[in-house]
Amino acid sequence: MSRARFASAVVAAACLLPCAIRPLHSQTTVVIVSGLGGEPGFSTEFASEARGLASALHGRFGMADSSIFWFGEDSVARSPRFRGQSTKANVERAILDIAKRAAPSSQFVLVLIGHGSGEGPQTRISIPGPDLDATDFARLLAAFPTQRIAFINLTSASGDMIPTVAGANRVIITATKTALERNESHFGRFFVEALTKDGADTDKDGRVSLLEAFRYAALETKRFYDTGGLLQTEHAQLSDDGTGAASGAPTGRTGDGALARRFFLDGGKVATLASTADPRLASLYSEEFALQEQVDSLRAKKAQMSADAYDAALEPALIALARKAREIRVLEGRQ
Repeated sequence: MSRARFASAVVAAACLLPCAIRPLHSQTTVVIVSGLGGEPGFSTEFASEARGLASALHGRFGMADSSIFWFGEDSVARSPRFRGQSTKANVERAILDIAKRAAPSSQFVLVLIGHGSGEGPQTRISIPGPDLDATDFARLLAAFPTQRIAFINLTSASGDMIPTVAGANRVIITATKTALERNESHFGRFFVEALTKDGADTDKDGRVSLLEAFRYAALETKRFYDTGGLLQTEHAQLSDDGTGAASGAPTGRTGDGALARRFFLDGGKVATLASTADPRLASLYSEEFALQEQVDSLRAKKAQMSADAYDAALEPALIALARKAREIRVLEGRQ
């Protein structure tokens, strides 16, 4: 196999391939937990972030209200997606009920907004009544054994949760690196902004993956501290390779970030259009996703393979992926 031919396959795939898309039959359910503010300013801020996220899930991503569950303080202004006070009992009941009804290939997303504290498995979010800690969340996430999970903890002191809640087929995002970063966190505001505005779509495909949202929020958080001449007191982390280790700068190619790069809250606008307008596109997108999974799996194993074996396995996969993308573009009438 010539290197020139292999390079051509890589270029073809890179030029023709849109970002990977979840299977079109997948459904996403999101639970948002906004905790106690402790003072009016924080209560307003946490409620604003939660409400903005819930509205974006419905308006921008087309999710049904029945798939969005927001629990928060009773004192905040409510919305159609507000399901009650963010008590431990309410949150646990909702998550376990969702797990009972979840399809095997569906996605479950849990977002925490508020104040965090504690260390290690006892790291927790401050909510009315008994708090929920990392051990509680690990138990609740275990109710989704086959589903793809995103656990997004936007609270302060959240980093210590990662080893406890990490696992296979899970994207874990925290606003801080460790429980020692306990000051007010700004990462959450920018993460929600990434999903409610257009700036995070770096590959300009009309969708925002969790990796894009993470990288956008991390960059804007750094900019916030640099602009104010402040020492940065929070360093967001992402873990999605199942090891429990995390990265503050995931690339999305190997190691942390590879799963988050393929995780979309609604499967993507293009996929939604395909599923409703043309069944042929739905089938092609499903086939493309399977090919992308194959390519990503090979890339993850590169270090364990010889160069020749890696090239021999990757080349046909890239070519098949490029051809599938071309089929999709032709059917959609795109250049």
